[in-house]
Amino acid sequence: MTKTTKPKKPTKTDLAKQPAEVRIVINQAQEQGTSGLRQMGGFVAEAYNAALYYPSAYPIYNKIRRSMPEMVTIRQAFTAWARNVSPVVDLPDEPSDDDKRYQEFIEQDFENMEGGFTTFVDTMVNHVPFMGFGWWDVAPAIRDPDWIPPSFTDQTGKTSKDEWRSEYDDGLIGIRRIGWRDASSFMGWEFDARKKVTGMKQQDYPNPPVMLSKDHSLHMTFGDPNNPEGLTPLEAVWRLERIKYGLEVIMGIGFEHAAGHLKVKKTEKGTLSASDKLVAKQAARAILTAQEGNYAVYPFGMEGDVMDIPFQAAGNLLEAIKYYGIVALSVYMMQFVALNTMTNTGALASQVDSTQIGIFSFNAMLDGFAAQYDQQVGKRLYNWNKASFPNLTKRPTIKFSHVENNLAMQELGSFLQSINGILPLGEDDVKAFRKRSGWMPENSPKPEDEIKTKSQVEPTPPTDGTDPDQEDKPMSDDEEVSARASKDKETINQSLKFYSRAQRGRQ
Repeated sequence: MTKTTKPKKPTKTDLAKQPAEVRIVINQAQEQGTSGLRQMGGFVAEAYNAALYYPSAYPIYNKIRRSMPEMVTIRQAFTAWARNVSPVVDLPDEPSDDDKRYQEFIEQDFENMEGGFTTFVDTMVNHVPFMGFGWWDVAPAIRDPDWIPPSFTDQTGKTSKDEWRSEYDDGLIGIRRIGWRDASSFMGWEFDARKKVTGMKQQDYPNPPVMLSKDHSLHMTFGDPNNPEGLTPLEAVWRLERIKYGLEVIMGIGFEHAAGHLKVKKTEKGTLSASDKLVAKQAARAILTAQEGNYAVYPFGMEGDVMDIPFQAAGNLLEAIKYYGIVALSVYMMQFVALNTMTNTGALASQVDSTQIGIFSFNAMLDGFAAQYDQQVGKRLYNWNKASFPNLTKRPTIKFSHVENNLAMQELGSFLQSINGILPLGEDDVKAFRKRSGWMPENSPKPEDEIKTKSQVEPTPPTDGTDPDQEDKPMSDDEEVSARASKDKETINQSLKFYSRAQRGRQ
């Protein structure tokens, strides 16, 4: 590998010799203005309603995230998809040995840290898309089993020992823990002169406030990268949830009235006494509760009747509640959950298309999170260890793998039949088809006659007058690939036919 020489760094004398236009540009390199973020005293006021300003917005968002069925469904889907995600370290086109070593180092470090990659990504998808931002403390460590992390002492003087130990002994600087800092402990931001966040103030009662520096942390945003609190979709869901809750209360009252209520009438003049009210209450409980019986005894001068009111608005209320539930799902591009399950409308085709949109949106969200992780933690790891990888071509970027949508076997079979005889299929193409099926092994098993050695196969005398030497002539590479692809294609066709018959049998 040829090592390219870096251009010489210009000195102040060299800059002074530049033309006047260049010197003007250099002198104007200072950034002007601020981001325009509306903040005061470390708090951001960008939400459309004052009730949604942090930190008072946290109880509202947390209630919706934990109790609203539509949001719980989205969290469950995000968690299930995230379990199939893994970190990916991109290498240059012609990687050096140090590039490959650095890739292995990053992949190892994800699992070497406490909880591994799974705990980190689970926390990320369960909080950041709903709260708008997420904050972690990134604790470095020396990858040496004999290295003992420093003990932690809180503001009250309580000391706790760190039990983490490295699984590797290469002496590189990695990460031992990406510690989550919950938004419930958020007590303000620290800004510089241009309203750029430099830290987060945390208040975890009964401990006193502590400033978490961004240089020692991982700060992720969702929806708005220019706002340290991001832009959570729950701002829109909050209004939908309030309307939906009101409709559900009205519907509950209507169902109670439709089930029947007790009407009590006083036949004598005068107001109802305390004893009269007590009798009416006991009578209602006795009549309308099956466990108590279906009778009541009224004193002289009172009569009662069970009223049954038809609930004509029940259907319209139910449709309205469903509508607002679907809109809440649509905010996260997850409306496919409701199609054909929670509603009486919606075709299967639209459900499949919506599923693809939901997974596409999830993958795009992960791309944004991975970019933020790479820009903060990835650069930090590189600066800590670049001396140990002197021949790096460039800093490999950290990404997260994508979730693949399951391909229907009918679509795979139709596509295979449509290109049959038009496009030649090689061995790699057949492997890709087998992989996309989701249940077929990637490599087709070799027939027994290919596994046997020549000494095990008894020669058979030809009966058609052909030359035996010509029969034993080995095939060329192209002929062998073509024959193998033909056998695999026939195997796939037979498997698809078997799968189709099995599906029709189930239906």
